Amino acid sequence: MAKKTTPKSAQAAPKKAAASAPRPSSGGGDSFAWLPWALAGLALLLYASGFSNPMVAMDDHSATVNNPAVKNFDLFGQFNLGMYAPITWAGYAIAYTLGKSSAFWYHFLSALVHACNVVLVFRLFRHLMPDWRAASVVALFFAIHPMQVEAVSWIAGFSTPLFSLFYLLALLFYVQYLNGQRSMMLSLALFCLACLAKTAAVTLPLTLLVVDIWKGRRLEAKLVWEKIPFFVLSVFFGVLTLYSRGEAGHTTAGEAAQTYNLLDRALMVCHTLPFYWTKLLVPFNLSIWYPFEKNNGAWPLAYWLAPLALTAIGWAAWRFRKEAPIVGKGLLWYLSNIVLALPFATFGTFELRSDRYNYLACLGIFAILAVLPKALGDKKPAWANIAWVFLAALALFYAVQSAARIRDWGSTLTLINKAMAAQGDNFGKAYYWRGMEYGDAGKNEEAIADFDKAIAQNPSLIEAYKYRGGLLGMVGQPEKALADLNIYLAKYPNDVEYRFNRGIALRKLNRNEEAIADFTKTIELRPDFAPAYRSRAFAYSDLGDQAKAAADMAEFKRRSGER
Repeated sequence: MAKKTTPKSAQAAPKKAAASAPRPSSGGGDSFAWLPWALAGLALLLYASGFSNPMVAMDDHSATVNNPAVKNFDLFGQFNLGMYAPITWAGYAIAYTLGKSSAFWYHFLSALVHACNVVLVFRLFRHLMPDWRAASVVALFFAIHPMQVEAVSWIAGFSTPLFSLFYLLALLFYVQYLNGQRSMMLSLALFCLACLAKTAAVTLPLTLLVVDIWKGRRLEAKLVWEKIPFFVLSVFFGVLTLYSRGEAGHTTAGEAAQTYNLLDRALMVCHTLPFYWTKLLVPFNLSIWYPFEKNNGAWPLAYWLAPLALTAIGWAAWRFRKEAPIVGKGLLWYLSNIVLALPFATFGTFELRSDRYNYLACLGIFAILAVLPKALGDKKPAWANIAWVFLAALALFYAVQSAARIRDWGSTLTLINKAMAAQGDNFGKAYYWRGMEYGDAGKNEEAIADFDKAIAQNPSLIEAYKYRGGLLGMVGQPEKALADLNIYLAKYPNDVEYRFNRGIALRKLNRNEEAIADFTKTIELRPDFAPAYRSRAFAYSDLGDQAKAAADMAEFKRRSGER
């Protein structure tokens, strides 16, 4: 039998048809072109209430004003906080140029990017959903949901909305590629930029496959093969992330990894999904951390029920895939975007769940909510109006909750105290953060007390020894200060400031030869650190070496500009 062939003209027809297919409008017609911009304006107005919020203790300063990549605009040659994110650092550098340590510009930039993302979400879901009103609901909930506040209001979390900007553009261009309107290479280039903003973007190839399903493409091998460049980039940036985290010590598993076995991991992953979904639907008791509640070695009943609940949800999504296809599509979207944030493994010294991990994943859940009016109206027209009233009330509730949550980000102590009341001390790190805030406020005794608790809970919090050691030196306890600084400097021997602080503690204990060694090392590491010359001069003087003391004092005066 002769092999059946398709004429070339017929092969070209689908591409021509796709190219000539009408594009989804920005709204229900030209009169609704303003709608995504109005939703973006609403988001910007909401977050403008937090423009006066200060930087908080949780990594804000480390990510920005204390980040050499930001201060020196050296974007591509280093890591910071275990990350390689030059595009994000470029954003910070713009804010730093405009206002140095002023938090306003960082907050404004983050809110502006979030507002742009609202427009992109609307336009993307206009391609994915037939009803412009459903796309509007998805974009509205994305704009104002209180679980988005952490990603937008936390300065150190700016990488999340920024990588999402390029991620959403890549998805939008991919959909337009499917319609014959753009090249896939544009989507690939935007994916690379997303990964350079935050490597959480490496999930994009999975989401592209979800978009294929959403657009009705049959899942065949060629759909995977055409995305090989995306998967290659994902692997590259994934390996780079492991390396950068290793350089920062974040891949040292610590006690948490040793505590959880494979069964524990399975229960934690299964519990995290419905836990997040509950928070998305009913966002009460939001926190900056959600630790796992293993009590005396036993998991609560909710963890054991979670696999059963997920099985039931998965079965229902499959069983009713023809009657309610949006459920399966929404869940697949959620999973493709959250998968790398699930607790399959430990990075660092404790396990953590966070609101910001839902920033893009939540769109899948919002899409399911958005079709309620049509789904119920198909059964009984009057129910559609009830569903719209419900969604409007839900949007108002979310907006009010978000406004309150944005105010919480106006104070480190408020954030930490509320989180501790709701979720515990997060393996000691809550006390560590609060201790830093107390120390910055000059409340040394309160700060030392919190660092004591942090170290008692989690001895691997090396930074807590550093700050406690510095404070103990200030309150006249040099022996205790020396003990803490020895622990810290054993891991970070090139920290100039705290090596100098240890030298001061040694001088107070009349251990001048050891103090001179620390001051000398300080000067080797940073020759322009003038106080080290003066302190070394005093130590030489105490030892009777007046010539070296005079030379160091002269050098101190020269470098500090004294006469």
